[in-house]
Amino acid sequence: MQLKNYLFEDLENLEKYIKNEIFQFLQKEIFIQLFLSNTNSIQLKNILTSLKTLLPNCKIVGSSTKNIINNSTRQKDKLLISFSIFDKTKVRTIYTNNFENSNAIKLSKEFITNETKAILVFNCKRENKIESFLDGFNFNLKNQVLVGGNATSFNSSSKAFLIEDTNIYEEGIVLVALDSKDLIVSTNHIFNWSKVGKEMTITKLEDNKVYEIDNIPILELYKKYFGDEIDFNLTGSLISFPLVKEIDGIDIARSIISVEEDNSFIYAGELKVGDKVRFALGNLDEIYNNSLNLQKELSTQPIEAIYVYTCKERNYFLSEQLDIELKAISQVANTAGLFTRGEFYKISNNIVQMNITTTLLTLSESTEIKSFKPLETKYKKYSSLKALINLVNKVQEELDENINYLNQYKNAIDKQTIVSKTIPQGIITEVNSKFCEISGYSKEELLGKPHNIVRHPEFPKENFFKMWETIKNKEVFQGIIKNMAKDGKSYFVDTVIKPILDKNGNIVEYLGLRHDITAFMNQKIQLKEELKTLVNPFLAIVKIEDYKLLKDFYDDEIIHQIEDKFSLEILNFLPSKSGYEKVYVLGEGSYAFIKDLDNNSKAQIEYEIALLKKFQTNVKYATLDFINFEFDISVIISVSNALKNTYKEAKLGIEKLNKTKKDFIYAQDLSINLNEIAKNNIETIKMIKKAILTNNITSYFQPIYNNKTKQIEKYESLVRLIDNQGKIISPYFFIDIAKKGRYYKQITNIVIDNSFNAMKKLQKAVTINLSIIDIEDEHLRNKIYNNLASIGSLAQNVTFELLEDENVRDFSIVKEFIHKVKTYGVNIAIDDFGSGYSNFERLLDFEPTILKIDGSLIKNILTDSFSRNIVEAIILFAKKEKLKTVAEFVSSKEIFDLVNELDIDYSQGYYISEPKALLDLI
Repeated sequence: MQLKNYLFEDLENLEKYIKNEIFQFLQKEIFIQLFLSNTNSIQLKNILTSLKTLLPNCKIVGSSTKNIINNSTRQKDKLLISFSIFDKTKVRTIYTNNFENSNAIKLSKEFITNETKAILVFNCKRENKIESFLDGFNFNLKNQVLVGGNATSFNSSSKAFLIEDTNIYEEGIVLVALDSKDLIVSTNHIFNWSKVGKEMTITKLEDNKVYEIDNIPILELYKKYFGDEIDFNLTGSLISFPLVKEIDGIDIARSIISVEEDNSFIYAGELKVGDKVRFALGNLDEIYNNSLNLQKELSTQPIEAIYVYTCKERNYFLSEQLDIELKAISQVANTAGLFTRGEFYKISNNIVQMNITTTLLTLSESTEIKSFKPLETKYKKYSSLKALINLVNKVQEELDENINYLNQYKNAIDKQTIVSKTIPQGIITEVNSKFCEISGYSKEELLGKPHNIVRHPEFPKENFFKMWETIKNKEVFQGIIKNMAKDGKSYFVDTVIKPILDKNGNIVEYLGLRHDITAFMNQKIQLKEELKTLVNPFLAIVKIEDYKLLKDFYDDEIIHQIEDKFSLEILNFLPSKSGYEKVYVLGEGSYAFIKDLDNNSKAQIEYEIALLKKFQTNVKYATLDFINFEFDISVIISVSNALKNTYKEAKLGIEKLNKTKKDFIYAQDLSINLNEIAKNNIETIKMIKKAILTNNITSYFQPIYNNKTKQIEKYESLVRLIDNQGKIISPYFFIDIAKKGRYYKQITNIVIDNSFNAMKKLQKAVTINLSIIDIEDEHLRNKIYNNLASIGSLAQNVTFELLEDENVRDFSIVKEFIHKVKTYGVNIAIDDFGSGYSNFERLLDFEPTILKIDGSLIKNILTDSFSRNIVEAIILFAKKEKLKTVAEFVSSKEIFDLVNELDIDYSQGYYISEPKALLDLI
């Protein structure tokens, strides 16, 4: 292939050039790129017409630009016509003005083929949409390279434009595909900006406008680092320092486009909240060396032509220094290019928009590596010294401030915490006064010694090795350690050991922080620590049976006497040679024995259980004798030999015995079941939270049928949740969990809003479920009062269906609520009447107008005479009290017919209709 550049003079000379230089290649693939830094539309159309007339099969694309790149020169007010002549490559072009991501994916599938080697992308306007487009276009981009950029205008009074074939566009995207089996392509880029200062985080961004970095207003941040004299009109100094973020290890610049009236900054290219960024400084001193390095890299490749797309801001900042770079590139092969408002580039599997970067695409249809004369240009030194000094000083001030804070933190910690530092080999390098105080050693005696100087001989070696294994793996160790002071006394410390890493992730030292807990070390903690030392732990927790009842029956003094007496005698109830030598007093009537078994065989476990059941029988037939009374005692026992969570398993076993009223349990896997329940509850809470945030808590409405008028008279509002898959979830699966979390009140508020909205749209009465929890919420009560007041006489179409439970904290609030809503004409219904807590006792308190007969009675009414008798009694009572009745769970014609025969006023259930969304009812 060949690349030939022609600087346009006039149409006549263009025609001569084509006839002399290009006509000989008419049978080949000719790709023309027009880069224009000055022309008018009429002249441009004539040029395009002439090119197509002379070269009818050529492919043409082009872009306006501030300057053109013709080999090593940057030229203004010129029109460069670059002819790429291919022997083995086909060129395809396409234009689109649809920037949507979905269209980009479609084009990616259609435009990119298996033979496509390179894609060129030129964009005009809609720069805020181009990255989304590129992201979509990346869908089918595999091994192909991609380069290009955003078009720029000639000057402030002209408009940017693109060219595709003979068409000129002021908005849109032009794509070029180079298809070939033999074309060798590669891309490269040059930045020459060095990151300076600390890493920062984008913390506030809206509509691509950055408001805060590190929670500091962006304007204040720039003043802080670059001084109050920084140029906020963007004429120079402000945009000299772009932000840089890394993508797959490559520095990507984000230069400032504008400072908005609200003091936010708009940057060229995408930034997101959470992006890590640093400032960058143009490193002109390295341009020469970087250009040489680029030449060396290119010298190893077959290259016949180079396309260059570089940033117009780079041209502004580097000025003549850029000529060094362009010369280095053009010495390798003929070069053509333009200046853009952001360069497109493929990094790994991402397409990014760069700034202040030179990007290049090298092309060759030959495998020959050509030699060239290397760069000899000298460069002139340049430094933004004033800004750099200000930046360094500010960074140093921040470091000093942080060190000051750290010293204050250290002083505070030293007063309350036992601190030591060691090198990775465990040799002590620093201790504080608290460490010396508790250990009894002087600082001089400790420094340079192994840390095990204070290790207690009873501290298990296994635990010691586990501690070292943890911290050597760069993990934090937490645990209780038994140490020994210089005088031989023991002390317990609650310990945290943190590996301190250098920037490469290597351990440089260990920091130990401890609190003396010797005074608080109770037998429960001792038990747990002892369990950790056993290879085959076997734990029995023994609890005085009906201990809570015992506390209700006796005063504290007698309880303590019983507990103390039993703790002294408990070992005597064990069979001889049981192997249990110590009892742990856990409090609240609980005690424990532990043993390290020889093995965990079934026979061994059965033997231990038999021993403890014999112990349990001995206790049962014994009496504790006191001066003024005697006490017959019995115990419940939970045993566990779990290798992990031994104590937790046995403790859960005791809880299970209390619930089941049994007296012995071999506790296995109880904590796993508990963890599974907890895990499911957490997932349900997440689902509820997301549903609330995404407006996926909704209401379905089930008709209530008037058996007298044969009409649907009202609807019951029933809450539903829509999950991630669009599945409708019944409240059975989430409402109880919501009550235990903090989302139940939000759900009720949503249901109230949905219900009043439905009443207006359906022009029907609506029944709303309210629990006692709802009514006790003052905010919700006021919301209901306001809603009722706002609808006036329509309030008589509202029925509140009370869902009573036993946890009524203040029934006067409930009575006051009922009285107040009735003044608006609201009806009160008692739900599930005939079972649970809804019974005749509450009728006087609730003063209902409607009784909803419990569904469990209705669904069995055909086959269960007891259910039918209860229903008939309720109906008889309701008629005497002039209360309306509603039968729930009317699921079949047979039940419906019997409900009518029994003269129940209303029917509700799937036979009438299943609950439906509001839109399905309107």
